[in-house]
Amino acid sequence: MKVVVENTVCLNTGDAAILLAIRHILKSVFKDKLEFLVFDSQPEVAARLYPKEQYPDIELRKLPSESIFKYKYDDNTVKNALKQVYNQAVFQALRHLGSGNYLDRRFFTDEDRKSLAMYKDADMVITTGGTYLVENYSLERRINQFRLAEMLGKKTIFFTQSLGPFAKPYNRRNLPPVFARSPLILLRDVRSRDHILDLVDDPSKCHVVADSVFALADVERIKALLTIGRPPAPTGRVGISVRHWHYVQGGQGGMDRYIDSVRAISTKLVRDYGKKITFISTCQGVPEYAHDDSKTANAIVSGLAPEIASHVSVDASFHTPEQLMAVVKDFDFVVSTRMHMMIMSLCVGTPVLPIAYEFKTKEVAKRIGVDDVLLDIDTVTPDEALGKLDRFVGDLDHYRAVSLKAVLEEHASAMSAADLIRPLLPSSAADRSHSLRQDLEQDLARLA
Repeated sequence: MKVVVENTVCLNTGDAAILLAIRHILKSVFKDKLEFLVFDSQPEVAARLYPKEQYPDIELRKLPSESIFKYKYDDNTVKNALKQVYNQAVFQALRHLGSGNYLDRRFFTDEDRKSLAMYKDADMVITTGGTYLVENYSLERRINQFRLAEMLGKKTIFFTQSLGPFAKPYNRRNLPPVFARSPLILLRDVRSRDHILDLVDDPSKCHVVADSVFALADVERIKALLTIGRPPAPTGRVGISVRHWHYVQGGQGGMDRYIDSVRAISTKLVRDYGKKITFISTCQGVPEYAHDDSKTANAIVSGLAPEIASHVSVDASFHTPEQLMAVVKDFDFVVSTRMHMMIMSLCVGTPVLPIAYEFKTKEVAKRIGVDDVLLDIDTVTPDEALGKLDRFVGDLDHYRAVSLKAVLEEHASAMSAADLIRPLLPSSAADRSHSLRQDLEQDLARLA
């Protein structure tokens, strides 16, 4: 069975974790061989980070909406208008794809044709989970990708999203047909569902489930930690994830306030709690990627007093999701700005003090029971940060227990996407999956 996963950005370890979680969930539905055709913004770099020998069922290719369309990048009105004309011609050329006529030859390279043929042959098309359908970003590329899939006869499944609200006329005009064609829309929170209720033809196909990355939780480890009834032996190590955020309230002044707050946290962790700190995050160590959280980390560390900085290190290397979870497993806890750094830490039983930069983190914090200590990047001050750090550390056993119990629920919720997807499988695949499940149930009954 061939599954297209589009709109990925695998240079971001959090986005890569979403991809691996989608793969994990689908493998629980369909027991035969699965091939994942992953359409990414920078597939050549992603293929270096996730080599075929380690991920043999994943093929990375360039996202068609970024290779066959043209987009504005300046304020040249004439050029931008011509690009829109060009893009309309591309949509017309799609009707002649593979014909070999002038339009086909003019608008598509051999690689484009190969990618588009993969789309046409795929058994299922999924747009990856995440937070890319929000109006902080232009949605033109995403909408073009959805329209392209429609022209190739595909109905796109939306994996767990945080999206909206949508106020811009372009988005409100173009998204309803996209949502109408989708057979399933998975959302990470009620707030996201509410953002699209007036844009969706059938709200019953919208389901709120946990972020897909919770599907990667080490359930046995978490159950063991809860069963023991006492905390694991402390290692004296704490992880901190930071990021630069262009949209923080107050602009650079807001970022300075956030940086000062993280410096205050770092200082207190070393001076008062005797911790060693490692700055580590999901977006780092890839020169080709636009974001490098280690730069923000280094800026924070450079402003620490020397006696504090000597107990602080910055891990600036790239880590796959598997590698990152192995690292954070040995931390006493993590202070996390990146949401998927937070989730991956929780997945291996490491409690988290969150710093929210978008509403998605606030929603997760509520679900795992740490919203009372959550820090908001738009309002955080050093005094507030220190107060909530003291509360979190002082009652760490409570927050660990509450969070880990919630992680088991989030894991079950994330995996419930399998039951929502099962009816959408091609009939032959669904029959085989159902048959395998029946055989397993019969075997268990005989053993009983």
